[in-house]
Amino acid sequence: MRSALSFTGLVVLCLTVQGCSRNPNIEVIGSYFPGWMVSLSIGIGLTGVAHTVLRRLGMIDVAGHPALIYPAMVTLFTCLLWLVLFA
Repeated sequence: MRSALSFTGLVVLCLTVQGCSRNPNIEVIGSYFPGWMVSLSIGIGLTGVAHTVLRRLGMIDVAGHPALIYPAMVTLFTCLLWLVLFA
């Protein structure tokens, strides 16, 4: 019983420190930036591209209120990029 409990504790410990295996920093022109900042920059750019696509398709009025749609798209793109690139 005691060995099963210690084995379970060891497995839980290993799973909790799994996220500490690497630091998601990226070197840009000699300076290190956190991964979320890089993902945020790309996410803002992708939101601009999405705005251009929506405008060219004539769906800018159908998409919804810009104060809700654009921050949601930035958040969506940022989280997806961070998961794809760093998780």
